[in-house]
Amino acid sequence: AAIRLPAEVLPVRYDISVTPDADKMSFAGHVDIQLDVRKATSKVVLNALELSLDKATLDNGVPAKITPDGAAQRATFDFGREMAVGRHTLHIDYRGVINSYSAGLFALDYDTPQGRRKQLITQFESADARRFVPSWDEPNRKAVFQISVTAPADQFAVSNMPVASTQMVGAMRKTTFQPTPKMSTYLIFLGVGDLDRISESVDGVDVGVVFRRGAQDKARFALDAAAEILRYYNDYFGVKYPLPKLDLVAAPGAGGFGAMENWGAILYFENALLVDPKLSTEHDKQYVYLVIAHEMAHQWF
Repeated sequence: AAIRLPAEVLPVRYDISVTPDADKMSFAGHVDIQLDVRKATSKVVLNALELSLDKATLDNGVPAKITPDGAAQRATFDFGREMAVGRHTLHIDYRGVINSYSAGLFALDYDTPQGRRKQLITQFESADARRFVPSWDEPNRKAVFQISVTAPADQFAVSNMPVASTQMVGAMRKTTFQPTPKMSTYLIFLGVGDLDRISESVDGVDVGVVFRRGAQDKARFALDAAAEILRYYNDYFGVKYPLPKLDLVAAPGAGGFGAMENWGAILYFENALLVDPKLSTEHDKQYVYLVIAHEMAHQWF
């Protein structure tokens, strides 16, 4: 079987809404995908892994017959009649799992003086966005992404772009982020939890560090480093950092890697980002500075 997805249909934009249930380690999702049909076809083939695809319709309600293929990590949506060349919209209702290891949407448990907490994080490199949303999970199939998450109102949500709007949904808050530029699926990021943020404006960019509540004193070194490095890179590369904000997100525990260069929302495990002013050594600071600089360089490359 071919590894690559068919090229008759390509994505233009995804509007993704998810509602995680951290206790049940699952989430509900809905996506509207704007399609560019290059060649008339009755089928759309997407990557999907460990997703329950409940319902799919095209444009104004043409239902799809959904055929998942777990071994190939894909699903075929057959509409029974050809889609004309041009723009269409595919609507999909689906459900997914929250993993306990760092692939797709996953959970990290950690202890606090108030008891156990759970932080939700995504890790999509290299091919795990398909665990979060049915998609063209290939790096050259770039598209615009607008992400919404509905979570408990006392939790903080962070993604690649700044918040566009929030609205209450019962006891929950729905946070919708601004649309991204065209980008690859593996660079999408979403984090939700008992989090806090410190920030400063650097060359017109809102630079922030996001961390578990109570760790503010450990985040200051990273913010100062990021501000210094951003000014340096803007000058050195001769190309300004292109997004309106850049967050460095600290995740508790470990995930088998140190950090991941999600565009506008770089994920770091705490030992690669947080510095305890009372306990950290000069070597610790140099290591954190190095990892911050490495991941920030990826924002251009």
